[in-house]
Amino acid sequence: MKHLIDTYKIPIAAFLIFVMVGIVMWFIRDIRYFYLFAGIGFAELNTRIFIIHYPKYRQFFRLTIQFLLGSMFIFWLSLFIGVNFQFPEIFFDASAGIVTGALIQMLVARIVLPFFFGNAFCSRACWTGFFFEVTNSKKYISKPPTERSELLAWGYIALLILVPIGINVFYKPYNPAENDDLRKYWIIGENLFIVTIGFVMTFFTGSRSYCRMLCPFITISGLFSKFSLFKITPVAADSCTGCNACTKACPMLIDVKTLVYEKKKVSDKLCIVCERCVSSCNSDVLKLTNKKVNSVVVNPLDLKGK
Repeated sequence: MKHLIDTYKIPIAAFLIFVMVGIVMWFIRDIRYFYLFAGIGFAELNTRIFIIHYPKYRQFFRLTIQFLLGSMFIFWLSLFIGVNFQFPEIFFDASAGIVTGALIQMLVARIVLPFFFGNAFCSRACWTGFFFEVTNSKKYISKPPTERSELLAWGYIALLILVPIGINVFYKPYNPAENDDLRKYWIIGENLFIVTIGFVMTFFTGSRSYCRMLCPFITISGLFSKFSLFKITPVAADSCTGCNACTKACPMLIDVKTLVYEKKKVSDKLCIVCERCVSSCNSDVLKLTNKKVNSVVVNPLDLKGK
């Protein structure tokens, strides 16, 4: 029994966390939120179980669930139903005295979940994250990538706060929280802006530029992700060959190899828990776990066929 619990604790934990969030949101809002979060948890449960038994398909399963969940958020919940999940909507809503999906996403995905799985929402459900991952031009960048600037990141957040406040004060009829006819235009415009500026930035400042340097959600969830229960961990650091495949695989440009040498968990605020570093390592050095560095007995199911 202990072996089974240890093997499946991450998928079980993920499922239970989403179910608990769904129950809380059911009582606060309505039962539809329970169906939504329980459904996401069930999808995450099955994906992680598949990964345990078929680790060489880790990225295929992850990207598949990210595509499905991301498509649900953008096409069904956003474009069809009209829920805007982008950061400025929180302040459009606040000025209108209402609460919608933007604030709920912030609280659940960017404040609660980071204490358990870091920024995993970015690599499991974010549709713009999926777009940037499949269009990642990291291999085409010849010059060193631009380092993240906290001043720029927080300045961008300030801009995203000031714009909706300004519109509500001076152009209130254009507030999408109070104008149903304009809401979908805002949803389309904001998402097009993000993917366009993010795609263009990649060629000048490096891989996943928007996510690394501007995304307000990562900036905020990164404050809490360092306390995450489950992290990428060098469970067999002494087996590292120094090939640097883990660092090369990281889309967020984290120096994973140095962390392995120093026998430290990946606690970088930019880590999106995509596990590309885990998949790239032929020596089975890394694993997503809650255990201490080098204290884990690696389950053969996690390594077979990697």
